[in-house]
Amino acid sequence: MKVLIISDSHGRFETLINIYELEKPDVVLCAGDHSNDGEELSFVYPNSQYYIVRGNCDIFDRKYSDEMIIELEGVKILLAHGHEYGVKSSYGSILKRAEILGCNAAVFGHTHIPYKEIINKVTLFNPGAVRDGEYGILNIDKNGFEFVHKHIMG
Repeated sequence: MKVLIISDSHGRFETLINIYELEKPDVVLCAGDHSNDGEELSFVYPNSQYYIVRGNCDIFDRKYSDEMIIELEGVKILLAHGHEYGVKSSYGSILKRAEILGCNAAVFGHTHIPYKEIINKVTLFNPGAVRDGEYGILNIDKNGFEFVHKHIMG
């Protein structure tokens, strides 16, 4: 299974289209900040499954929650934007939340900085900002799962 991870598109919808066309994912995780871009992507490419949370720039959009727990082929993921966990100063709160929920990973955005680290068997993953051409891919197969950072030009 191929999972596209996006965050912080801030209206760069054309970049999202280019990323989607390049990757052709089975699932899309949108970690907020212009979550409506993720929703619009789902209208253009309805064959993928979409999970969308709102970010601090989506504060008035009540269609989406601040976080969700997703299980994809046995991989349990906390999806959040990250601002409510203070990820700009520390990853401790989001790590603790993921541990309490029994998650294998916490996926978040907000900082616009790509990040990946495994702490206490929990993978913390920030894809970076789509507005800067940054995104992530989660590959899941019978051997396990792997998060990868990617970048697209233009």
